[in-house]
Amino acid sequence: MKRLIFILILCYLIPAYTFCQKQDKGGSYPVGYSLDIKKIELDKLKADKQIGMDYIEIAGLGSFVNTDLTLKISVNDWLQKCDSLALILKKAKVKVWSVHMPFSAKIDISTLDELQRQQVIKMHLQLLKGLYRLQPQVILFHPSYYLEPNKRNARKDQLVRSVAELYRAVSENGLQLVIENMLGPTLTVGERERPLLRTVEECQELFARFPAGVGIAVDMNHIAHPEQLLLAFGSRVKTLHVADGDGTKESHFLPCNGKGQNDWNKILATLEKIHYKGVFMFECHYDTTTQLIECYRQLQENYSMQKKM
Repeated sequence: MKRLIFILILCYLIPAYTFCQKQDKGGSYPVGYSLDIKKIELDKLKADKQIGMDYIEIAGLGSFVNTDLTLKISVNDWLQKCDSLALILKKAKVKVWSVHMPFSAKIDISTLDELQRQQVIKMHLQLLKGLYRLQPQVILFHPSYYLEPNKRNARKDQLVRSVAELYRAVSENGLQLVIENMLGPTLTVGERERPLLRTVEECQELFARFPAGVGIAVDMNHIAHPEQLLLAFGSRVKTLHVADGDGTKESHFLPCNGKGQNDWNKILATLEKIHYKGVFMFECHYDTTTQLIECYRQLQENYSMQKKM
């Protein structure tokens, strides 16, 4: 009798995400979402943890980079900044799954200007010195910005060079480097070419030239039928950017609002087939983090119902 009373008390006192809750934190995968580094606050992260948001992806790092590719604060100040963020994360018991490294027309690891490419790499390595203190598991890079016409092959060569250098630094620290697929329904938009890694075939071509340990980050807003890219890369899929769209523009719809065209049952079936072991990382428009948790549960429920049919 005393044991029963003790268990009942625990069910009332332990937060909603514990074993007494009928619904778990999100089913097959832990759930995370992209958060600007300047919005990392203790109370917010504690509230996120309470509803089952275990992970974040740190974004917004470009705000610490000058146009000349130097850091806006000293390296020592940057390290102290990261130490203070690490303390907040520890207190909130929320983990950093991934870090989205900055990108822009100047912050482009495929640039043909070799001196600029070296400066871009140097800047990334300076940021990483602090970011390692946040104990992320995945370091994510864009392959390029938009390209000048008829320079795609040369840009690919520069990307391969940069990925090899970054992979060496990241892997030496025991972390997973990933490169994200980019939007590219057509080769050109206006007078520019689309970024690299715009199709399944181009991803396969370039990943064959990367170190074998480099993984892919599949952005489900950047490509129609993202399940095809997932299937093509299998165990090399190390992280996700979860959002809905139609593969023609940057929509970043919440998957549950019905505005996109992704088939989420096919996506979840493919993630299951390739034995994806990472976080279900939202990178989309939303009103509250609770909405993200509820959306993930709805996607899983829909998928479970389909499997029973």
